[in-house]
Formats: sequence, C-alpha cells, structure tokens
Amino acid sequence: MRTPASILPLLLIGGSLAAAEEPWYGSRPAVAELATTREWFQAHWGEAGAAPFSFVYHGTRSADLLGGWDRQQTSRQLDPNRVEHTVLWQETGGPLRVRCQVIQYHDCPAVDWVLLLENTGTVDSPVVEGVRALDVSLPCAPGVRAVLHHSLGDSNSARSFLPVQEEIRSGADIVLAPVGGRSSDGHMPYFNVAADGRGAVLAVGWSGQWQAGFGRAGEGAVTLRAGMEETRFRLRPGEVVRSPSIVLLFWTGEDPIHGNNSFRQLVLRNYAPRRDGHLVFPPICGSVAETDPDGSYEGPHLRMMKPLAERGIEVFWSDMDPQQWYPGGFPNGTGTWEPDLAKYPRGLKPIGEAAHANGLQYLLWFEPERVAPGTRIDREHPEWVMKQDEGSRLYRLHDAAARAWLLDTIDTQVALAQLNWVRWDFNIQPLGFWRANDADDRRGITEIRHVEGLYEFWDTLRQRHPGLVIDNCASGGRRLDIEACKRGLPLWHSDLQCNGPSPAADQLQNAGLYRWIPLHGCGNFALEPAYAFRSAMTAGNILCSNLAKPDTLASARRTVELYKRLRPLMLGDFYPLLPEVADEDRWFGWQFHRADLDAGFVLVFRREKCLQDKVAVSVRAVAGDHRYTLVGVDAGQTRSLDGKALAALTVAVPAAPGSALLFYEAIP
Repeated sequence: MRTPASILPLLLIGGSLAAAEEPWYGSRPAVAELATTREWFQAHWGEAGAAPFSFVYHGTRSADLLGGWDRQQTSRQLDPNRVEHTVLWQETGGPLRVRCQVIQYHDCPAVDWVLLLENTGTVDSPVVEGVRALDVSLPCAPGVRAVLHHSLGDSNSARSFLPVQEEIRSGADIVLAPVGGRSSDGHMPYFNVAADGRGAVLAVGWSGQWQAGFGRAGEGAVTLRAGMEETRFRLRPGEVVRSPSIVLLFWTGEDPIHGNNSFRQLVLRNYAPRRDGHLVFPPICGSVAETDPDGSYEGPHLRMMKPLAERGIEVFWSDMDPQQWYPGGFPNGTGTWEPDLAKYPRGLKPIGEAAHANGLQYLLWFEPERVAPGTRIDREHPEWVMKQDEGSRLYRLHDAAARAWLLDTIDTQVALAQLNWVRWDFNIQPLGFWRANDADDRRGITEIRHVEGLYEFWDTLRQRHPGLVIDNCASGGRRLDIEACKRGLPLWHSDLQCNGPSPAADQLQNAGLYRWIPLHGCGNFALEPAYAFRSAMTAGNILCSNLAKPDTLASARRTVELYKRLRPLMLGDFYPLLPEVADEDRWFGWQFHRADLDAGFVLVFRREKCLQDKVAVSVRAVAGDHRYTLVGVDAGQTRSLDGKALAALTVAVPAAPGSALLFYEAIP
C-alpha cells in the first residue's frame, strides 16, 4: 500500500531527518544498472583487472608497470550494502607502493575510490607525474552520439550552476578545471556522460585544483580522465600522498536526468552529513544586525532569541558581517579568531547559552585559511602564512604545527560558544600560493598537503564536537565538491544573494544545484507567499527579513510551516519542467517526486514580463492508472485526478510576477 505524503513516516528534529530504516526516497536502481556496476568493478578491480587510474613513474606509464609488480587485495564488509577493498601494488625492487581504497556499493550502482602513493624506501623516489585517479574508457558504439552533461560553477550570477551539454567528439577532447584552486569556481566537479541509452555520472572529490577530460577513443569508446591539474614530484622517504577521490555511478535509460537522480540518492544515502545517524537538512536561520547605543552586540543578540524561537527559526546565524564577532571587521580581521570584547564584553558563551535556552542552534562565521596583514596570526606566527603581495595571506594548513595551533584556537571558540554549526568561508584563490611554494620536482605537493590538512581539520573538529556540521562556504558556492559535501552543507550557495533578491537568478541557481547537491541553502529576503521568497526557497534558508518586527510573526510561522512541509519531498527525484533560461518573459519551474510515497510537488514561476497566464507542464514519474489528490497552495483548491491528467497539467498564475505551488499525493 502506498503511504500518503500527509502521513510521512519521518520525524523532524531541529533540521534533521530520522527514519527507522533508510528509505529509497527516489526511484530505485534498475537490475541492469547494478549488474553493469558489478561487471565494471570486476573488470577493473578483479585479480586480472585493468586499474582505472594512471600515472607516469620514472618516465614509464603505470599501465606498463603494474602488471609486473606484486599485487595484494583484501576486503572487509562495512555494512550490508558496502564492501571496502584495499588493493596494493609494490614496485619490484623499488620504493613505490600504490594503494587504492575502494568502496563497492551493493544497493547503488556506484563505486568510489581514492589512490595513495607511498615511498617505502630510504631515499627520494624517482619522479611521479600525471597522476590521474580516474583513467578509463567506456564502451560506445561507432556512430553513436555521446553527450557530456555538466554545470558551470559559481559566478555570483544567473549563470551560476547553469547546466551545459557538449557532444564528445573524436579528436576534440573536452577538458575542464576550476579557476584558482577552489573546486566549483567556474566549473562544477560533477559530470554525466550519456550515450545510446546508458550513461555514467562522475564526481571528483577534491577541494582544490582538479582537472577532468572527456574524449573519444576512435569511434568505439568514450574516455574519462580526472585528477589534480598538475602533479610532478619526488616522494620523500616514508612520504604518502593521496589523490582526489572518484565516484562513478552507472545508469540506463534515455533521459540523463535519471542519472542525476540516481546520484542524488547515492549522496543522500551515503555522503550527506548526519547528526546521531539522522540526515541533516539545511536549517531555517535568522539573525540580527542591530547594536546597542554603545556599539555592543550582546544585548540585541540575547533579546532576539525568544522572538526567533517564537517564529520557528532553528538556528541563530552570526555571519562575518554585520555581526563581526572578531576584532578588525571583514576582511581586515581575518586572522584574529577571538571575540572583540568591545562588541561582546563577555565573549560568545552567553550567546550560545541564550540560543540553546530558547531551543535554537548557534552558527558562527570563520575564515581560517585567510590571514589579513596585522592580525594576531600574522603578528605572532608570520612563519605560518604564505604571501604573494601586500594583500591577504594564505594560512599554511599544510604545516602540521600550524594546523594543530589553529585547530585548538578555533576549537576553543566552538566549545565556549557551544556551536552547532561552523560557517567556514574562503574568499581568496589559493592556487597561486600553492604553486609558488613548490620546487620543480615537488609540483602539487603543497596543494595536496593543504587539501589533506583541510579534511583532517574538519574531521577532527567534528570528532571533538559530535553533531557539529560545517557550513561549507567559499565566496558562496566555490568549493562544492563531494569531499566537502561529505562534511557539511552549503548554506549560502552563492554571493549573488549578498546583493538582495534576484528571483530569476535564484530560480536558476537552485535548479542547477538540485541536479548534483540535494541539500543546500542561500539567503532569502522575503517570506511566504512572496514570489521572491519562493524563487530562493530551498529545504532551509537564511531569512534575511527583519524578523524582530512584531508584524512578521504570522508570516514567519507560515514560512516555517511551508519549509517543513516541503522538506521531506525534496529528498526525492528532481525534474526540471521548463527551459532553464534567464529571460523575464518566460515561465520556469520544477518538480520533486518521492517514489516511495508516490507524492511530490510542482513549483512554477511566471516571471515579470511573461504575458501568458497559463503554462502546460509534463509532471514526471506519476502513474497513469493511479488517482491523485492535487492541492493548490495559493488558490486553496483540492481536486482529484488520474495520473494521465496530472502528467499533462496546466497551471495558471493570474499576475506577473507570480508563482504556483501544488502538492500531489496518490490516493491509497
């Protein structure tokens, strides 16, 4: 029996989703998809398999070396659905050891792995270069068109996260990389290759300068390569370095969005952050910008906690500006991670206590990797910063002593303030610093150590404070790779929102991100039922309206109620319903469908200059022989219709700009 959406078997706890057993929120994998994945795994990780990675060692390709090296493989069951395999190759008579840690999924058509290179000798190794954590060919019949689906990265515009389609042609490789060392600056590290009724989704897990290439091997195959953009180094005795992680998921069908939806379910089941085993949603956040007459922040913060709680807000949000809890303000104070006693005379502890006393969580902004001249770190530990000019410096996160000191410094503030969220920002491009720090035979090492240090920092901080979640921000959404998304959520996915509402751009950004990152948030400058609010609405947002005003009580509560109604459905499959363009004379919209509940919602927008008051949309995934209840939130109308009628829905919005939100659920 199908379960109506109105009685979802879910429990929402402070922005977390708990379930007795992890459900399939979207469509389940096909038998053929799981079989393809098993076959691919055996072909590449079996005893006689061709390793799906490559490098050049001492001038020779790894494909010509590994077959003659000693190979060992061990396996262990992580849980009913995952097996971890460790595969080792040891150079015969030489120092290089290659280790792959591979996760094989039994419930998802996916494999992920990371490559580690180690010098087991007593002197520097020969040069290792051109390391590609992924280097494979996928079958594609001659004459069959292969298409790469990917997305632009963040650019603070309507083009942020815009879907792109490119044909993969013989002799014209597509090579993509981010800008400046942040993993989703310019291009997103997620890809969907489709050809002849099947495809593969690739995610590159590297919070630095990755590179991915796609081509045709003659006419008989599609080639996929991914790794760091630049690697050429000798390993010191005992030294180990890691590669980017690779996630590869296989799908079948004619519509590439199915591959994206399968990837969304993989992320939700295996990668998305949890608290006490519960999936964490982007929270509903509120803040305050006022100061007392003496310029201090403590009083307004404390007085705001009760009104925020009364409105249903989940998290008290303290950003870099205007709260500026640290001396010097932004950006001049980045590098002094202690409270400004002129603004917070008793430090941050009273703020955290007041938040928790009112049932709120507490989020605080940091930018640990950036050091401004003259700040505490720059004065007391100049040896821990890298400089290029007189501007901001990059913290030596690759230095173990520097990393340990910074970890303890930030840990102190997390403990005193009892933080639930650390907002981790990063507003400079690190690539130039990294490369300037490397010798010619150590190219890539500083970047590797910085990224490894970042993951170690995040993981240790979360181990010390169970339940802590990272708000992953880097000038908005410029570090959204899968490794970063394992450890946190992007709650401010673009700095476009720093300039206030931009409805068409907000709509496009959300639609672009939903393909790859199921849970994310951004600034929202309106409340339900405003057109601007719905345009930026995700599963949780930072509400930038003045919630201190008494007349916001009803509208804020209505807004929170809508979030909580939408949230469970947004875990399902995502379908764009209309062309993804920025034109103000067009309609735009999308759908979420919970396959396990046979329920979902449709949200469409009639933009400001759109003259048509109706639009036809093809609602996806509904069963033609089922009956559904359709509820229009705005018109307050409920009607019953069969799946065929629902699949060919016409939606009316009488005024522009405007929107229509419709919930549907199968009738048991």
